[in-house]
Amino acid sequence: MSKKDGFKNGGTGAFPAVILAAGKGSRMKAGIPKPLIKLLGLTLLERALLTCREAGISEFYVVVGYKKREVLRHVKELMKKYELNIKVVENPEWKKGNGTSVLAVSKQLKSPFFLLMCDHVFDPEIVEKFVETARFSNTCLLSVDKKIDRVVDLEEATKVKMKDGTIISIGKELKDFDAVDMGLFFCQPCIFDAIKKSVEKGDASLIGGIKILAEKRKIKGIEAEGKFWIDADTKKNLKIAEKLLLSDLIKDEDGYISRYINRKISTKISRVLCNFNITPNAITLISFILSIFAAFLFIHTQYIYILLGGIITQVASIIDGCDGEIARLKFQSSPFGAWLDTVLDRYADVLITISITYACWLIYENVIVWIIGIAAITGFILTSYMKKEYVLRYNKNWPDGIMDKLSKRDLRLFGIFVGAILFYPLEAIAILAIISHISIIWGFLREKWLVNHR
Repeated sequence: MSKKDGFKNGGTGAFPAVILAAGKGSRMKAGIPKPLIKLLGLTLLERALLTCREAGISEFYVVVGYKKREVLRHVKELMKKYELNIKVVENPEWKKGNGTSVLAVSKQLKSPFFLLMCDHVFDPEIVEKFVETARFSNTCLLSVDKKIDRVVDLEEATKVKMKDGTIISIGKELKDFDAVDMGLFFCQPCIFDAIKKSVEKGDASLIGGIKILAEKRKIKGIEAEGKFWIDADTKKNLKIAEKLLLSDLIKDEDGYISRYINRKISTKISRVLCNFNITPNAITLISFILSIFAAFLFIHTQYIYILLGGIITQVASIIDGCDGEIARLKFQSSPFGAWLDTVLDRYADVLITISITYACWLIYENVIVWIIGIAAITGFILTSYMKKEYVLRYNKNWPDGIMDKLSKRDLRLFGIFVGAILFYPLEAIAILAIISHISIIWGFLREKWLVNHR
């Protein structure tokens, strides 16, 4: 049973998320409600909702105030587009402070709930880990960042002082602090009484209520587990959020060519593409069509065709990275998309290799050419197949190392590109074939050694 299935059956997903989207966002100076401001193809409200959904939350309350009709119209669009369960709550007193937006849902909520601001952008892993932690909590929680050096605007940030995991003081004015409030809460119903007391004292902010909980030692700080987060409440911070999201597209398992060459180009392409209604699967098909065209060019024996085939092969490799990037940026990842990408990649590899082999056979008319071609095709296919079989049989990821990165598709296609430039395409696939088969043999030997030394 998956994590999300567990949520549906009474896990943490039974707790809804309240998203505050009522403020004017005067620091942004955008002229439109802050929830509707776009960040890499998604509005801030849309990104907040989808980040929570990724963590297994399935019920939402969105509190509106400033230009509520525009925000409400957008919420209805999101409900239809993503089939989300969203209840809109109006806060006529939004000007007094964001604490009143929390109080606006007090009549609807009698059980614990998650709380966040629509302008906070998180690495989805942070929200997932926080949601998982809340599963076992019977007290209020606040996600905090102890890595002070990565806080973008420390002067405006709300500081936190903790003792043995319990928050003892909180506020922007704190001089003695050891963490920063990230704007992600898990609230017990007692939060409502705390905010009401704060309002009576003249402070209608959410933090005013949290201060009261801290004085009573009724809220704990949970250190964030994830790469990044940012309060994107200014145009400057919005640009930083964009950079953080794009830099997060570089994966630890990326091959050398992907990490140091392809991603530098593909992320710039994805930054543009994410603003259009183009799906990751469509990008996968575009990359595949480019590979077919490259294979057609490789059939010809003239240098200009081989050169163009190599260039288009490398372009296809770069575009091939965009489908996954768009999927992650816009929360459009799917098992079918990953499956389609894998299958079409293998087809593309085979077509390009056969075309190079055929062209070189026309030149040399030697059976060795076909032997090299067959060795390359089997090596390219089996390196992928072997890794997936390893995951299936051992229930763990294929070890990431030098041989793994040398046998990845990014280096394979780049090698063909270089071979085409030098007009040695056959020699290129021969070298790549040797690397692929060595990688396969190395995998067996490594696993055998590990078994013998356990």
